[in-house]
Amino acid sequence: MAENGKSGITRRDFIKAGAAAGGLAAAGPELIVPALANRHPQPRPTSYKMLDRNMYRKNAEVVAHFDPGEEREAKMQMMAIGTRRFLFTRGDVIEVTDALKPKMFNHKAFVGNQVNLAYNRKIGKWILMTGAGIAGTFSTPKAPRGKYDEPSMIQQNINQKGLRGVRFYDATDPAKLVLLSEWSCDQGDPKREVQTGSGTHRSFYDGGQYAYLDTAPDNSFIRMESSVRYYCNCVQIIDVSNPVSPKFVTNWWVPGQREGEEEDYKKWREYGDRESWTTLHGPMYVPTKVEDGGKLGYSAWGAFGMLVHDLSDIRNPKLIGRFYPKMEKGGLPFHTIDIARLNRGFVITNPEVLNPDCNEPLQPLWVLDVKDPTKPRPLAKMPTPVPPADAPYNNFCDKRGRFGPHNPPHMKAPGKAHPNFTAYAYFNAGVQFFNIENPAKPRNVGYFIPPQPGHLDDYLSYPRDAGAVFIEWDRNIMWCGTGTGLYCVTTPALGKPNFEPMAVKEWTLPGLNVGHA
Repeated sequence: MAENGKSGITRRDFIKAGAAAGGLAAAGPELIVPALANRHPQPRPTSYKMLDRNMYRKNAEVVAHFDPGEEREAKMQMMAIGTRRFLFTRGDVIEVTDALKPKMFNHKAFVGNQVNLAYNRKIGKWILMTGAGIAGTFSTPKAPRGKYDEPSMIQQNINQKGLRGVRFYDATDPAKLVLLSEWSCDQGDPKREVQTGSGTHRSFYDGGQYAYLDTAPDNSFIRMESSVRYYCNCVQIIDVSNPVSPKFVTNWWVPGQREGEEEDYKKWREYGDRESWTTLHGPMYVPTKVEDGGKLGYSAWGAFGMLVHDLSDIRNPKLIGRFYPKMEKGGLPFHTIDIARLNRGFVITNPEVLNPDCNEPLQPLWVLDVKDPTKPRPLAKMPTPVPPADAPYNNFCDKRGRFGPHNPPHMKAPGKAHPNFTAYAYFNAGVQFFNIENPAKPRNVGYFIPPQPGHLDDYLSYPRDAGAVFIEWDRNIMWCGTGTGLYCVTTPALGKPNFEPMAVKEWTLPGLNVGHA
């Protein structure tokens, strides 16, 4: 529902759409135990007794390694100045013009790990948007159900200090970023010590007029069944035509997410189960800028499935399509939507596993036909990776840490996405490569699996072995963000790599970064 009281879809329509969406049933692994915790391990009888320090490669070559031994698995964005290229990640600017010799260019240049970087043609500047949000209500050995076992976690969220929203920087000179503004998602003064709502987690900005934020805009958004968060997020759209002074446009949420919407809440399939991820994970990806004629936004809503919105009236987003298959409770079933191949008529959705040691259902990656965005339909499930033959375990559930996909290649990158190849950061299975020439029959065609970091007696030191991947489509090289550094990886499945400096002629999304050169 929109903040101004006008709705793009009625409550009755939303519930009806969910019941009708159906689709294929999601399948979990054969060995499952009830999910009890996500911040401490629960090894199985067959679990490997140590961390795996080996590197494994199939159809892959590592050509460079930046920051060896350090945690570098955060999201990445890129800007270009002439033939020079810069990765923004984990607060740092890393120059990768010479892909074989990446180098630190600007250490601790900005605040925030949720990076969105794009060239704003109207003002002639590269603009960086970063996010800030509240902590999770994660489990502990004494409180395996997180906020449900320890309600004080909720009060800590409510009282948490600091910005709950986004920051905008002028990044035109990557050697000296300039903070332009801060935006609090509750629309209050961003300088307040204590704000309301969740802040942001995953958002989208393409250099155009609008930014799409993943947020709970105030303290009424609390119908989050999963124990790992208190607030449940919705889409907030803001006007950033002037990034010095962002302006509110609208909020859209699933009826029942807020206090006072109990009747709608009771209609949910997930009502009261205390396990389902009943929130937007985000972001809402908008393939073509609204001001350039774009009309559609695709977003991942956890247990609510994938939602497709018509943004023709930007102040009143209208839900027009939903993929809402039967699924087992647990995990984060819909985490990200890969929109890079809409020209071929399909998207790929992926989940995120939250628990170590396969202590939850393994939700599938779906290949969905969206030629008719009002009726997304399943084409296939991506194959589940298996360990190398020489690994000391028979399946990744027995390798310590989390096993499952986390991120596809970032949507905004140099060149056009390869029509038949993609890769996923897969936590303890490294970065997995897939052939999608026939989207109804995707195939696993290789991998790069880095050594595991950390210490077995400190779970938080090793659960995200590979968390992000960024592909320079025009140079056919991959940047793999892992717990042991940033790796530059090539594969014949992607094409012959080009390590020479080169100007970016085009970017993945229509109209992205036009005029930056």
